[in-house]
Amino acid sequence: MVSRRVRALKLVVTLAAAVLLLCTPAFAAGQRDVLLVGNSGDGTVDVFDAHSFQRLDAINAIPDGNTPRDPIQALAYPTLVSREGIDYVQDIALSPDGRVLYVSRGYLGDVAAFDMRTHAMLWRVEVNSLRADHLALSPDGSRLYVSALTSDAVEAIDTRAGRIVGAGAAGDWPHTIGFSPDGRTLYSGSLGVQLLDGAAGQPPPTDGRHWLAALDPSTLRIERACELGAGIRPFTLTPRGDVAYLQLSYYNGVVAYDPLHCRTLARLDLPYSDAARRLSPQQYPNEAAQHGIALSADGRWLCSAGTIDDYAALISLPAFRLATTIAVGQEPGWAVNSPDGRYCFVSSRGARANTVSAISYASQREVARFATGKHPQVELSARIPAS
Repeated sequence: MVSRRVRALKLVVTLAAAVLLLCTPAFAAGQRDVLLVGNSGDGTVDVFDAHSFQRLDAINAIPDGNTPRDPIQALAYPTLVSREGIDYVQDIALSPDGRVLYVSRGYLGDVAAFDMRTHAMLWRVEVNSLRADHLALSPDGSRLYVSALTSDAVEAIDTRAGRIVGAGAAGDWPHTIGFSPDGRTLYSGSLGVQLLDGAAGQPPPTDGRHWLAALDPSTLRIERACELGAGIRPFTLTPRGDVAYLQLSYYNGVVAYDPLHCRTLARLDLPYSDAARRLSPQQYPNEAAQHGIALSADGRWLCSAGTIDDYAALISLPAFRLATTIAVGQEPGWAVNSPDGRYCFVSSRGARANTVSAISYASQREVARFATGKHPQVELSARIPAS
């Protein structure tokens, strides 16, 4: 009787240990939790361990040189750089199996694919725009969508062939793009044409269509277009897809928006830091007061990167109320969740920063800050093969 109980106890312990092992991200089926950081200033993509925050790798995203391959793009390039600055990495995406990295290369005007293990460039395709802007990958990984900003379009790239296979209108200067949680709708937020000068102390106006456009991913036809009246910056959607939390050009706050019926649900003004109060809107980096937003995995928190305020704001849900602000590096500009949902990673792009802050949702404080390459433009959390 005793031996049977001992054997039963050993079996229970063994099974429990097996379950624990399988449920631990660092050991799950040879996968590793990582944070990828695209650095627009030096053309690299850093790979960090998402738990220890150690840099594991750095991928050269411009192995073919730091000037455009396309001769027409090359003619415009000196003017673009003198006016807007260097932008070698505007956005990044990762194939579902974690083996292929996609990079939109800003003012080089193209999108390139890289082998994550060997770093070899697999293909490169020219975008019909002076800037290859933000990216979104279809859930099955077969199509990569890129904002062709100055062409007022979103273009679709066949990821296997490395060629453009479609395009659709998406307002004026489409910028951030992303899929609905069910993968059936591609949303595009457009900035409007940002070439006008504003009155002293006032945000410069923008021309055209500031659309949160819902596109059919297969045809890139517009299903509906919500006009917001201001440039649309990063946004995140609730799991049901019925609320978008988004940021607008020059607005130091977050908007709760119904993208299905094109209506504003609420606005939350966020506090200005002492340094931010001294800035005129013309001095806001990239015309954004807040830039970068993440919804926690449990739906209880929004994490907003306060670009002009040098903080990360934690906003409680469903109350939609500011809980706290947490000091981070200079000019934070992107926010993503860690793969395990414990942290909000906030990258800071300022010349005195080049860092990522790990913000704990549980403790509501910064638990780590680590160095990146030059001008960490975007971040991406993922699980990749340990190899």
